[in-house]
Amino acid sequence: MGLRGRFFSIRDLKFINSANSELMGDVIQTTVILYKMEADQTKTNIYGESDPATGKMFYPGVEITALIDKADIDTPYDEFGPDRNQTVVFKMRENMLKLINIYPEVGDIVKFNNQFFEVDNVVQQQFLGGIEDKSHSIIVNTHYSRISKLNFVERQQ
Repeated sequence: MGLRGRFFSIRDLKFINSANSELMGDVIQTTVILYKMEADQTKTNIYGESDPATGKMFYPGVEITALIDKADIDTPYDEFGPDRNQTVVFKMRENMLKLINIYPEVGDIVKFNNQFFEVDNVVQQQFLGGIEDKSHSIIVNTHYSRISKLNFVERQQ
């Protein structure tokens, strides 16, 4: 185990980050907006849940490039009518997130294609050369969230 990553240098890491940066920014060009939850301004009840009257408060959004893996939309019906469920996985370059000093966390919101997705889980387990110091990407698992639950846009009267 002592030779793991021996032939995987810092120079290789810089090359991979450079190639991925160019690929994501110039070729793929899929952007999302990440809204970080502002915990200090969010009012909570005695259970630590956000107040239904005010909802969660968020910082202004930051535009980020990402690879997107969407599941099919599921529309279950119950006594209240139809609902909409969809899970989406956003894959972001960790180096880019470090440069802009932002890190997605559970409860944050990702806007993609004029839809809002709440972060359920953040996975950081893609290590180049099998070495933990050379982490490569952040995988963000989300679910569809109704705009009526969020504090972004005033609802139409």
